[in-house]
Amino acid sequence: MPAPPGHRLTDPQAANDLLMYRLNRLLAVAGSLVVRLCEGGYGITRREWGLLMMLAQHPGMPPAELARRLGLDRARTSRAVTSLLAKKLITRDAMPGDRRQAVLTLTPAGQAVHDGLFPQVKALNQELLAGLEAPDVRALDHALSDMQQRAEALVAARTDVPRTYRLRGGRHTD
Repeated sequence: MPAPPGHRLTDPQAANDLLMYRLNRLLAVAGSLVVRLCEGGYGITRREWGLLMMLAQHPGMPPAELARRLGLDRARTSRAVTSLLAKKLITRDAMPGDRRQAVLTLTPAGQAVHDGLFPQVKALNQELLAGLEAPDVRALDHALSDMQQRAEALVAARTDVPRTYRLRGGRHTD
């Protein structure tokens, strides 16, 4: 059922009415607990945690694919990969058949970090959802999937929005 006309999410009047602002605030608050678990308990960053989770689910992934799936730029992914390699939590091996390409895999130590941290992050997620009834959780899951698809389509279609160039101070220059 669509939101009623004039609802604060469909007709925002202030920052607190904007969907992306509210999602960002939720991520900032709940994500701070994940950061504390990652950094305080395991000595990794939240970005490194994302890489470990993805590699636990998809071992042997090339760095470019990892960046794409996580929605990160290649430079940030490269820095996280370099850090995880130094911490001996992942390995980088030449791709069979194309030695110019590399694949990343968790080491036993990396798997141990994942196996120790994942249940804690899972518990935080469950606590966040604990106030919702089962049909609301299913509706939220469906809504998030739908919004993700819409966001990806918007990014692909909106060529009129200028790109940012963070290395050049954040402004578009030709």
